[in-house]
Amino acid sequence: MKNKKFLIIINPTSGKKKHKQDIIFVENFFNKHSIKIIKFYTEYKGHANEYLKKVNDKKFTDILVYGGDGTFNEVINGVLGRKDKYHPNIGFLPGGSGNAVIHHLNLLDIEKACENILRSNLKIIDVMELSFNNNIEYSINIVGWGMVTDIGILSEKLRWFGPARYTIASLIYIFNIKNRFATIKVNDAEYQDDYLFILISNTKYTGKGMKIAPNAQLNDQKLDLICVKNNITKFNLIKLLPKLFTGEHIQSKYVDYVQIQSLEILPKYNDALNIDGEIHGFTPIKIRISDKRLSIYSD
Repeated sequence: MKNKKFLIIINPTSGKKKHKQDIIFVENFFNKHSIKIIKFYTEYKGHANEYLKKVNDKKFTDILVYGGDGTFNEVINGVLGRKDKYHPNIGFLPGGSGNAVIHHLNLLDIEKACENILRSNLKIIDVMELSFNNNIEYSINIVGWGMVTDIGILSEKLRWFGPARYTIASLIYIFNIKNRFATIKVNDAEYQDDYLFILISNTKYTGKGMKIAPNAQLNDQKLDLICVKNNITKFNLIKLLPKLFTGEHIQSKYVDYVQIQSLEILPKYNDALNIDGEIHGFTPIKIRISDKRLSIYSD
């Protein structure tokens, strides 16, 4: 860790609402080990992405990210979007309402996350390349379409319920299910059906500890595809939802779960997408494992 300079990207509006306390701890922790800390506070959506694409690479050796999955997504896109191809090591600090990446890495405690970074345990991980709306973006977590997006939109309107808003939004949705017809291209095969939702994941978790893709690995060069068709009854859907938190849902006859290389979603009517926990962009979309990879601090 000699001569290290950490640039910390901080989302002050992240879910925990205690960023000041956490950042003081992080500063003190690394200062004790003679590591210089440079802080950057985001002020609006997309700020981290913009900043990291142009910041002078001489200012830092590594990037730490304090926030949730949306902030992590901005940092990844900012780093991979740099013209100079400078891709520093990235460390994740728990600070958001949705921490799927943090859950996957088992770094839910900020002290543990800092100690892990200090040990310099690095892992090269896969990145998903997303082509949609005449643009290319990147993700290391999830892309969702259908029910998972609808619940995300509804839960934002229920923020005053705190973490329970996801459960409440799910229950409301069950009684207002929307039918969606789509053509999907999985690797070289094409399928057409009515879908409740389609989710592609690079991590085991999504949202607040939902174990959506229990076989996923960040460095296996595979995408985990989870599909639920619209032939499931409301009663069976209610029984299925709690199993999403344990990973048991993949044993259900209503769930298709496979590991793939690429996916294309072509719905009859285009819909919003859930990318790394944020409602962002619209179908159609192509997803594949990118040729680009990232180095992260991992347990």
